[in-house]
Amino acid sequence: MSSFKYEKFRGEALLEKVETLLHLPHSERTKECGYYNIIQSNGRQKIQLNTAEFYDAILAARKERSLLSHNQPQEFDAILGGNTPSPMTSAVLGGFEGVQNRLKSAITETRVAAIYQALNYGTPGLDLVIAGLQDSSGQVRSHAYKLLQNRSDLKTKHALSNFDRLQLFTKLQDWHDKFNPKLGMRNSSENTCVLQNIEQVESLIQSPKINKIKVLISQLTSAQFGYDKKFKYIVDVLFDIHEYLSELKAVWVDNNISQSPVGDITAILKAYPHLEFLEIRNGYHLELSPIRHDHLKTLIVDGYFNSGILQQIYKLELPALEYLDLGFFKSPNNNLPNATEVAPMFSGNFFPNLKYLGFRGGRNYNKIATALTRSALVHRLIGLDLSDGNLGDKGAEVLLNSSAINRLQILNVSQNCLTKDMVQKLSKLKCKVNAKSQKYYHRYSPTWE
Repeated sequence: MSSFKYEKFRGEALLEKVETLLHLPHSERTKECGYYNIIQSNGRQKIQLNTAEFYDAILAARKERSLLSHNQPQEFDAILGGNTPSPMTSAVLGGFEGVQNRLKSAITETRVAAIYQALNYGTPGLDLVIAGLQDSSGQVRSHAYKLLQNRSDLKTKHALSNFDRLQLFTKLQDWHDKFNPKLGMRNSSENTCVLQNIEQVESLIQSPKINKIKVLISQLTSAQFGYDKKFKYIVDVLFDIHEYLSELKAVWVDNNISQSPVGDITAILKAYPHLEFLEIRNGYHLELSPIRHDHLKTLIVDGYFNSGILQQIYKLELPALEYLDLGFFKSPNNNLPNATEVAPMFSGNFFPNLKYLGFRGGRNYNKIATALTRSALVHRLIGLDLSDGNLGDKGAEVLLNSSAINRLQILNVSQNCLTKDMVQKLSKLKCKVNAKSQKYYHRYSPTWE
């Protein structure tokens, strides 16, 4: 291997360099911009790409360019001064009627604000907040629940007793209520974009409605990717178009058929800091880098996990994360998740707002069940999924005798190694239990409809 080293570009020079490399795959861009190391492997030199660092540098450079641009006076900039109120804020419909009208708004943030204003109007306002528990948006439902949970009046208590707290979790249907993940989706809609080939990516960039897209569904096939193609990973595509998708809230990547390589999915989190929902189905060539993301609430990943991937998950800082669901692909060499590997998760030191935990398709479930019932985390959960594994009656008995498990809203232990007698015992728990030994069906996934 040649000793030649590419210069590492940063800032505006990096952006200018990348502009000349757009015809190349991201792996080549990374190398030619200097983001790699030369390591020794089996007596030979090998290039190790620092893709995550490359993504970080591009984002930092674009942010710096944006700040410089905003600090420069433009031709039509207004002159500061004067006390005349903005006409956009001076006329606001008030009173109870105003609250009712704002609760009909298509803008989620407007409905959230109206929920907080409603309680100023006595019993009629309380009725509006209670109705907010059935809002199409999980964000509105969550705020309504927070306002009601400490009230002691009978009407509120009755409403909360009939409310399924699993509806508090952020799901894909919060932005596209007709999306069915089992059937997929062929056509884009007003706020949802479906990508099935690279040509559609190019068309999307040209669309005048791109800044209104809130949900991005990738059904790109493996034929779109490779070392000789512009894109090696799905994350490369999503990263390249992030500047156009300023309102994106949810990403759903479907790899069920194509087994397309995903790449470092934290690149998606870096590019979309306001993302709230991320689901990867059948994740191949999957990686994660340490990152803090303040808005992600739901993370669902099916993939070929190993102990290294789990350690990478523990290094993620996701303070808003409420729903974590990991599906482990079965193979002769995969013994995950086991009690040792998942012990750090049960400590409760990760993801302080976590309320739903799923470990699907794994092994060693009897020991995992025992460890979980003794953990600090279990007291925070309202949902637990240990389905499609090798849980036996011994482990199920531990769950059965746990008061913390009995306080859950949902326990999914379907498609395990349970006897009919144990299934019958579990059905008597106060929480909703799925213990059927039939083909796995994840009833309470946030994408379920």
